[in-house]
Amino acid sequence: MTTKLTFVTYDGLPDLDADDRLVAEELRKRGYTCAVANWRSAEQNWAEAGVCVVRSTWDYHLYYQEFLSWIEKVSAQTKLLNDAGVIRWNSNKRYLFDLERAGIPIVPTVLFEQNAQIDLRAVLTERGWQRAILKPVIGLSTFGVRKIESTSPDIQAQLDAMLKNSDVLLQPFVETVHKRGERALVFIGDDYSHTIRKSAFQPLAQAGEAGETLEETDPSELTLARKVLAEVKTPVAFARVDLIRDTNGQDLLMELELVEPSLYLNMFPAAIPRLADRLCQLATVEQGARVQ
Repeated sequence: MTTKLTFVTYDGLPDLDADDRLVAEELRKRGYTCAVANWRSAEQNWAEAGVCVVRSTWDYHLYYQEFLSWIEKVSAQTKLLNDAGVIRWNSNKRYLFDLERAGIPIVPTVLFEQNAQIDLRAVLTERGWQRAILKPVIGLSTFGVRKIESTSPDIQAQLDAMLKNSDVLLQPFVETVHKRGERALVFIGDDYSHTIRKSAFQPLAQAGEAGETLEETDPSELTLARKVLAEVKTPVAFARVDLIRDTNGQDLLMELELVEPSLYLNMFPAAIPRLADRLCQLATVEQGARVQ
């Protein structure tokens, strides 16, 4: 039985996010050894890290190929939570199209491949989008995200600059976000835990430090979130499903967060022992075994 878990972080959080410190404390009470490691550390011996819980690798988008190599290296030596295949898939926003093909309603999304020659104004006109969002396929929080107006003279230059570095997604700006915000449904394993309201263009911050509020969830949101998670065939320790409601009242998937999501445990403390339970459960399962 594994008795050591290492919470994996980055340079900016050498002592972990406040939420993860709470979970580590809970695990220590249960007799587990909990360590902290920077995913880019050259000195870290990952074979001795026990189960690695990937929680706050908040700079992986800046070193993406290195991050993918790290996943391969570490998953060959020990167990990652969430699973290595889940992290690879979910770290590139192309996963949205996989979910759309599975019948999940997503925010309408157009993919522009790197170095493509795109007439952005023509695409916006064809779609009927006056305001829209450009975002790189590799990124977290608001990194590289640009809100554009179809009438702005510099939008083509903005897209061209982004396409020099990566694939880019184009989505309409959903106006209801100003009043209703984004709804982040947190799951521990497959079990729904709580819902947080987030504002549009929320900056990267530790959980609860960017104006989030705890909210009730209505049945339609929960139904959709569960459908989204049902498409993930590998057991997960944690997940966050970010939804938005359009002007027609339909709930749409904005993001499925399985790599390093803020879980807002400090705003819903009942989730802390539940996440500890789930980590203990998955930590004791042999690689490749199926946990429901």
